Amino acid sequence: MHEKLMLYGIRYRPNYKIAIAESFPEISGEHLRPQLIAAIKTSPLAVEQVLLSAKIDTIITHLKTGTLIYTHYVEGMVEPLRKAIAAAGYKVGLFTGVEDTKERDSAKQKFIAREIDILIGTAPIGTGVDGLQYVCDRLIIASLPWTHAEYEQLVGRIYRQKSSFAKVEVIIPQVILDHQGDIWSWDRQYRWSRIQWKKSLADTAIDGVIPKGELASEKVVLQKAGEALQTWIDRVESGDIYEINREELRVPLPAAIAKILQRRFGDFSAMNNRFNNSYSHTTGDRLKAHPEEWYQYHHLYRAARETWQEIPYKKIAEKLQNYTNLQIGDFGCGEAKLAELLPNHQVHSFDHIAINAKVQACDIAHTPLPDATLDVAIFSLSLMGLNYADYLQEAHRTLKGGGSLLIAETISRWIDKKQELLDLITSWGFTVVKEQTSDRFLYINATKPLISLI
Repeated sequence: MHEKLMLYGIRYRPNYKIAIAESFPEISGEHLRPQLIAAIKTSPLAVEQVLLSAKIDTIITHLKTGTLIYTHYVEGMVEPLRKAIAAAGYKVGLFTGVEDTKERDSAKQKFIAREIDILIGTAPIGTGVDGLQYVCDRLIIASLPWTHAEYEQLVGRIYRQKSSFAKVEVIIPQVILDHQGDIWSWDRQYRWSRIQWKKSLADTAIDGVIPKGELASEKVVLQKAGEALQTWIDRVESGDIYEINREELRVPLPAAIAKILQRRFGDFSAMNNRFNNSYSHTTGDRLKAHPEEWYQYHHLYRAARETWQEIPYKKIAEKLQNYTNLQIGDFGCGEAKLAELLPNHQVHSFDHIAINAKVQACDIAHTPLPDATLDVAIFSLSLMGLNYADYLQEAHRTLKGGGSLLIAETISRWIDKKQELLDLITSWGFTVVKEQTSDRFLYINATKPLISLI
């Protein structure tokens, strides 16, 4: 029972003051097609070994002294990593299931003492190992564990109390086979999506959520991935790739197009993760090149809203309907729904993509508004991106003295960082007037002083 609880149970995570950022560098893997066809007929390990050959260069570019590298598998994984890292000029230590306990402990202590630069670990490092948080703020995962609980335990080696760092990074390279937008990825679609499948003992015990089904076994995942790879290959070789025209992009998307785009961009959770762990200018450049990603996101967002009892932009609109002739900035407006609900106000709607004439396409960290233009600046589920602090700075610039900053965000995203967000708001010269939460959302109302010191 102890073993099962460790694998599928709950890891308590206090309200840490340090930040955590997950990133997913994409690596082209079309050249691996022959090896993958053979490997996927044998075992997950064989697939991971093939993919590692494509990941090593990316892993090396992300190395710095004090990096922990994790691989779920040992055979054919640890030694190639060790050789490549040593060849790059770093001192490497091992904490795997191959060495005896004394050797593992010695490697850990040398890493903590900064006598070695990089520590490569496998499953044994995922639980019960303390002290890494003093010297390590970067975790690179070459091969993911198989459950969400194992992933949380692993990340918890560096994302924990008494860390010496203000921020830790988790880097998960993903090999992608992409042909004209049609994607197959073992890392993204089968391994990372499995980590995100959270209908587990934790959800049932804490939230009363009844699991919708059993977590697929490794054998089943391998089988489904193999079938999907063969389907992808058949489409590529036959030339049966659906090209999406700009005229077909609308919200909601046609079912056939939405299905194609989900294979490429992942589910709603994966897309949120990608937006939250990119800088806004990076996201903007990507969406300009591939606007279908934006439409797919809002297609899924609209579907998700249908399950909510409370819609933040509607709640904000209700408060503003009692006023007239306000200059309002809707930062990250999406479909510009707020402007539809507030026809008696001048609503300036901003987003990366302009779905209609009401929207101005721009990076919300740098809008075309003059200084001190707005009476109200609104961020409704739009503080997405590593540089969200820049959005607040832009709100401060564009607000008049005495203007209001209204924020609505999901509690789940900010539960561990709420005070960090509040401190950031006040650091830009705002005064927090009110903060409240509902079952799902966090609402913040702040004002810009009449005379600003910023």
